[in-house]
Amino acid sequence: MPVKCSACGAVAALGDAYCEGCGHTLAGGPAAAPAAPCARCGGRVAGGACADCGLARTGRRDHVEARAGTGAGVSDRGLRHSRNEDALALRALRCGGAATTAAVVCDGVSTSPRPAAASAVAAETGATALAEETAAGAAPAAALATALRRAGRAVTALGGTGPHAPACTFVAALVPARGPLTVAWVGDSRAYWLAAAPTAAPSALLTRDDTWAQTMVALNALTPEEAERSPHAHTLTAWLGADYGEAQGRTAALDTRGPGALLLCTDGLWNLLPDPADLAGLVLGAGPDPLDAARACVRLALERGGPDNVTACVIGVPAAPPPPPRTPGGGR
Repeated sequence: MPVKCSACGAVAALGDAYCEGCGHTLAGGPAAAPAAPCARCGGRVAGGACADCGLARTGRRDHVEARAGTGAGVSDRGLRHSRNEDALALRALRCGGAATTAAVVCDGVSTSPRPAAASAVAAETGATALAEETAAGAAPAAALATALRRAGRAVTALGGTGPHAPACTFVAALVPARGPLTVAWVGDSRAYWLAAAPTAAPSALLTRDDTWAQTMVALNALTPEEAERSPHAHTLTAWLGADYGEAQGRTAALDTRGPGALLLCTDGLWNLLPDPADLAGLVLGAGPDPLDAARACVRLALERGGPDNVTACVIGVPAAPPPPPRTPGGGR
């Protein structure tokens, strides 16, 4: 029996988790996040609008917050777009016996059809695959590679070919409480390591954008400054979608060596604040709660005009516990 999407009225098949028209979560799909403070000023939201500044958020995906494990994420429509085509998903799981936070962030390609549906199905499919693969004993890099491929197939299954195919970016991470973190990506959604202590690995961008600008720089055809001045600079060279084929993506691992946070974000944030040191100041300066840090990222984007959808997912990495005291005689 078909069901009707409460957000746009489109008809969907029973058992579908998302509306193919707008990407809205359907009844029986993953639960929506609880009401959150105003993304712009932190005020009280009632009836879909902030009682203090008047910012309206009436659609269920206009502003989304999620939390799992040591991570939290916020996704917001921004101030200039009519809907949110970003998506995120988080899971608390175990990988290799260690408590681990899994996160996925996706950005629908706005020039493709149904970008909101593409990002939503990719994020949830990717997170579910990470949970299944790690439970089966897969190593982090292998689990992430499988999750990326499954997410791509889920986007392809939405239908359409060539210019009529839905498409999105994908960045995902497995962050254990102890040990190296691992990320995988395709497109231009990014992962940053943000160091909270001098003993930790330095703050750095862990991903490399799949864009025309990055390709020109890698070929030594243009300098980074020249490439960024081109109107083609941010044109994607790889993505999830039927018109690209089965994307393999790339993976990277980092031994953090100390405390800090991993930030996954869409270009709605990094276009405004791309430098790792600046992002470290913003995220780590928001306090120890990753949800506060993710909210701070979204708030900054809105304060700077909110030109795009913006999504930020922050996963905390604690300092290693001190070694147990040695007993007299050198024993433990």
